[in-house]
Amino acid sequence: MYLSSQHTLLKVIFGNVLRSPEASHYTAAPRTIYKDVVILGGGASGAHAAVRLREDYNKNIIIIEKQDNLGGHVETYIDPVTGNPYDYGVNSYAEYGNESAFFARFNLTLVNPTSIKLNTTNIDFVSGKPLVRYQAPASADVTAALERYLNLTEKYENMLLPSYANFPTEVPDELLTKFSDIVEKYELHACLPLLYQVTGFGLGNMGDELLLFMMQEFSAPMTRALLGLKGSRVPNTHQNQDLYDRIGVLLGNDVLYSTIIIDSNRTSDGVQLLVSNAAGENTTIIAKKLLVSFALSAENTAPLNLSPAEQEVFSTLGLAHEYCGIVTSPSLPINGSLVNIPSAAVPADYLAFPTPPFVVRYQFLGDTNFRILLTGTENYTLPLARQLTNNTFGALQSAGDIPQGANLTIRALEEHTTTKQAIPRRRTFYTGRSWTGQFTTILWEFNDQWMLPRLLASF
Repeated sequence: MYLSSQHTLLKVIFGNVLRSPEASHYTAAPRTIYKDVVILGGGASGAHAAVRLREDYNKNIIIIEKQDNLGGHVETYIDPVTGNPYDYGVNSYAEYGNESAFFARFNLTLVNPTSIKLNTTNIDFVSGKPLVRYQAPASADVTAALERYLNLTEKYENMLLPSYANFPTEVPDELLTKFSDIVEKYELHACLPLLYQVTGFGLGNMGDELLLFMMQEFSAPMTRALLGLKGSRVPNTHQNQDLYDRIGVLLGNDVLYSTIIIDSNRTSDGVQLLVSNAAGENTTIIAKKLLVSFALSAENTAPLNLSPAEQEVFSTLGLAHEYCGIVTSPSLPINGSLVNIPSAAVPADYLAFPTPPFVVRYQFLGDTNFRILLTGTENYTLPLARQLTNNTFGALQSAGDIPQGANLTIRALEEHTTTKQAIPRRRTFYTGRSWTGQFTTILWEFNDQWMLPRLLASF
């Protein structure tokens, strides 16, 4: 398999694979806004790009954001009784690139996150049986396996991060090898439970994924952070949402919140978007350039009236549905973590993973709050995730793993939709997570090193 030049990728990101005016049924709205760049999505990459373009490069921008705040997967819950903040979306920021300077411009410094020593109980959440014979890997073995995994990821790091700019024409065979085979080859078994609990749960069965996709999900920077070779930090306010709230204040009216795209018309002269807010008010946006930063799928990109070239690129991409939230119940163990490990893992098969959809764990955070993580299936929805959360809790009570009689309260539950990694047809390779690794600081470095220079050069 081969990776084409990034010319096609450039055209997709910047909206320059253009349809003819006759191909669109675009209708203008009464209100019109003129900008240099319109940015679709105000998550980590979109908000960062907006700040850099407007503040550092003097470009007029506007963000179209479907939520009522910026930050995407960043979620901070404030306990109504104690006022303590709990980050349940993005936990921390791996040290990578120039992240400290970006926080500093918003008067935020980075500090080490606080941690609580938890008592972990491994349970098969389907059968409800505690895995009393499960042998968790020894700490020294986990570290040794992580070091071997880091050596492997560093072998390909320059090809994959922060962009594919240095990717060779022919994909190395090892990158297209199933991760389960890589685990056997490099003796990585001992670190798998940690990779699963930290972020790999979103892949479902990690063993079935290609090494290339696994390294996008769990990259070298994150591995260094786990090994203590690099930092993984949080703002000094201990609220990850603070960064994006301050970005929102800075950008002011250059963000249209609770707004979605209705229609579009893209020509060689620029782009016209018809957008609508929660009040049903329509606005036309006319811009020279279009920057797409949301998760790519047929549904999300439909209002863009994709050209045949774009349809070909995106035709094999779908959405991965992951969920995170805050729950509370007197039945959940204070200072405890209930982790979903299938019975097939007993006594020490670390390549055994639950079958989606599943709850990953109930993890104590503080006060009476527990973080919950879930993995859905391709067509999963937030209501189904809520139902699974309650059903799993009930199953644990019925099995006697936790005390019966108390209900579960879901204080917050959010969907983290991402684009599935895929290898489209005709020798063009793409990954869905904004074309790079999924972690915030990697997305920012992708903007700085690759996307922004090319976008600016296209004016």
